[in-house]
Amino acid sequence: MEAFLHQFSYFGVVLVLLAGGMGFPLPEDVPLLIGGYLCHLGIADIRLMIPIALLAVIGGDFLMYSLGRRYGRHVGRLPVLGRFLTPDRLQKAEAAFQKHGGKTLFVGRFLPGLRAGVFFSAGTFKIPAWKMLAFDGTAALISVPVWILASYWGGGQIDKVKSAALEVQLALLGGIGLVVLVVTLIRRRRAGATPLPTQPESIPKA
Repeated sequence: MEAFLHQFSYFGVVLVLLAGGMGFPLPEDVPLLIGGYLCHLGIADIRLMIPIALLAVIGGDFLMYSLGRRYGRHVGRLPVLGRFLTPDRLQKAEAAFQKHGGKTLFVGRFLPGLRAGVFFSAGTFKIPAWKMLAFDGTAALISVPVWILASYWGGGQIDKVKSAALEVQLALLGGIGLVVLVVTLIRRRRAGATPLPTQPESIPKA
């Protein structure tokens, strides 16, 4: 895959990102890292690579979202995607939506194994397109530049760059999980703290 991306530059990066976004078992970080490395070598322009990669990533996610809106739970009818969007992955994505709602769209960008299932399920549940763009777009604005710029600045030390970028994403995901946990606990505490019924004031005897 690396030789393919070197040869086709922008087109290769876009093609691999779209394939990964559609559920194929292709890690998103690899084409982004190679895209940044191509910019480091001067084969591609970093000012073009980042927006092109962003459009490819978000475009792949919206393609899965659109397929979810159209086919819903009948994903088995899709000849290729049905093999990768397994019932187990879709069930996990649906459980995440039921528990966390729209926040799942943001967190789903950082979960390679469930990403396609999350966005397909978003379409199945008829999540509004603006919400899909808001959550997924915000997450992509973080993850895509992190991988590309890390490789662009890191030069030839791809392994170290990948490890450092992965640690940043894991730390970010952990922070998001902590915020979600705190907000959930606060909501449950408020819901459990029901006000006591007020006693009617006693009327003094004349």
